[in-house]
Amino acid sequence: MSYQPIVSGARSNSLSVDELLADPSRTAALLLESVPELLTEVASRVASLKTLEGALLAIMMSGRVAQSSNRNPASALLSAAALAKQLGVPESWVREQARLGNLPSFKLGHYVRFRIEEVERYLTGRASQVT
Repeated sequence: MSYQPIVSGARSNSLSVDELLADPSRTAALLLESVPELLTEVASRVASLKTLEGALLAIMMSGRVAQSSNRNPASALLSAAALAKQLGVPESWVREQARLGNLPSFKLGHYVRFRIEEVERYLTGRASQVT
């Protein structure tokens, strides 16, 4: 998907989101009236990226479930580090998604723990919402 620069009025030196991502210092040259349109495009991209993230995670999880089908159904609780390793993502991502309520988790005192079955169910459900 290619994004075109947003043109505000007759302005010829408009900047696209891609150009601003490549060089954020160029935001200093933006005209104030172009900012709302740029923010709208950024919000649209964030939503699209979150949708893509869910679909990719569901694909990854379905592959991991198939590989580990001999796992004990009553598996142990996983820490954020263990879940991150199993999912192949950074631990910081797991912690952030749990904090935002995007991954099913629960607290044991100040510890956050995960049941892989609940996480897999959530990610599978999220993927089916995308399709």
